[in-house]
Amino acid sequence: MVKLEETASQAIRSFLAEKAFQQPLRIDLQSSGYCDPSLCLSVDDIRESDLTQEADGLTFVISPETHELVGKVTISFSGEIGRKGFVLTSRKPVSEWDGFAISTIRI
Repeated sequence: MVKLEETASQAIRSFLAEKAFQQPLRIDLQSSGYCDPSLCLSVDDIRESDLTQEADGLTFVISPETHELVGKVTISFSGEIGRKGFVLTSRKPVSEWDGFAISTIRI
């Protein structure tokens, strides 16, 4: 379901520790209003129908519908100036821009 790169794991841990959050991270689709939907991360609770996965001690959740649409998700982190944040790519891209958008963790 999720492949988590080490730099992303470290960045997520830092974020969660700084905010004192202990909830799982939801992988979901968001619309920016400009183009096709993109994948995003948000702090959320587990819902009854969610699929869950532990990766490097972090818990990720995704709805079955989203998982069927996108497949396995890879989470990496970009530290480039002007492009700092999480990059989520999926086995089944949801748009031609898959992996281009930078995401922060929504609260």
